[in-house]
Amino acid sequence: MSKENYDKKKYFNLYDYYIVFAKYKKMILYFTLATMLVSTFVYFVIIDPLFLSSTTVKSTAKQSGIAGMLSATGLAALGDVTDIAGGGMGAAELAVYENILLSRRCIEETIIKFDLMNENHEKYMQDAVKNFRENFLELSKDKIAGTLTIGVYNKNPEKAKQIVEFLTERLNKINIELNVQSASNNRQFIEGRLAQIKTDLKNAEDSLKFYQERYGLSPDITVKAALQSEIALESEIKAEEIKLDLLKKMISSDQSEVKLQEEKIKTMASKLNEIRNTSPDEGYLKLKGSPDIVMNFLRLQRNVEIQNKILTYIIPIYEQSKIDEKRDTPVVLVLDYPFVPERKAKPKRIVMILLFTAVGFGLAYTTFFLKDRAKDFFSDKNA
Repeated sequence: MSKENYDKKKYFNLYDYYIVFAKYKKMILYFTLATMLVSTFVYFVIIDPLFLSSTTVKSTAKQSGIAGMLSATGLAALGDVTDIAGGGMGAAELAVYENILLSRRCIEETIIKFDLMNENHEKYMQDAVKNFRENFLELSKDKIAGTLTIGVYNKNPEKAKQIVEFLTERLNKINIELNVQSASNNRQFIEGRLAQIKTDLKNAEDSLKFYQERYGLSPDITVKAALQSEIALESEIKAEEIKLDLLKKMISSDQSEVKLQEEKIKTMASKLNEIRNTSPDEGYLKLKGSPDIVMNFLRLQRNVEIQNKILTYIIPIYEQSKIDEKRDTPVVLVLDYPFVPERKAKPKRIVMILLFTAVGFGLAYTTFFLKDRAKDFFSDKNA
């Protein structure tokens, strides 16, 4: 064959492909049939079918942690901390549930209880954990509905159901442990603040008592009324500072909610400073006796009132934290209980057999096509 004719043969049409198939059709069909028989044997004899059992869970807790404590006490003065912290089965809680189920602790307990290492012929726990996490555990989140579906594959339908039940029980128990630990940390933190507030209150009361014993003052009602706005504003600042401390315990200090809270406190402090530095030019405060003595008395009295208000804020939170620390009630609500599956879930035998048969045909045809082209190339080259 000349070089010109050979160059033309570099471009093939459908007829050329048909010629190759007709020439080697027996070998191609034999190879395809062999692939189909082997894949059929593998998927029907060697590979065991897996059954899928699943359950759908949802949290029963509307609010938890600090947000739940503040909501339970109804402290409107502390602002909308519950809106910031979040409650219910939000995306964050779904992520916590998912992390618990995927944790090594939870999976190892499951593997040991159901002897999955022997069942799957695994030598090392590390490999067993990875295999279970990637091939036998299936988690599906619905962020809109706030639900989590837990699915488990196993060769035994009844065993698949039992594993799902065990995982649900472990999810609930571990989640309770985490909540109790968090509540304990909150209780210790609030307990320390409560002790400090009581000390501050006692010091303020002692100072006021000493001042009264020395000067025997009873402030004018008008003066007292005029300073109520200052007292209320400083009380609110103290409450907001407690809220800021609680937020910092719950989330990192670089979060936008913390920065907004700090800005709010700074603005309120600036307003309070402005009020304190304003001179009573209009003379509406009719003070009896020395103004300095009366003002010092009112400031001492203000400190006592502020500490009392803070104490009324913190005590219900402290009591709620002690309740949460002892709470061991279930927090996971099962919407759909696990079931014994009746039909296998995977592998899809027919689909896989057809797929491998198609791959076998493609490999066989490609092999003989290249072989035929190579034969023509070398024959033309020798000519």
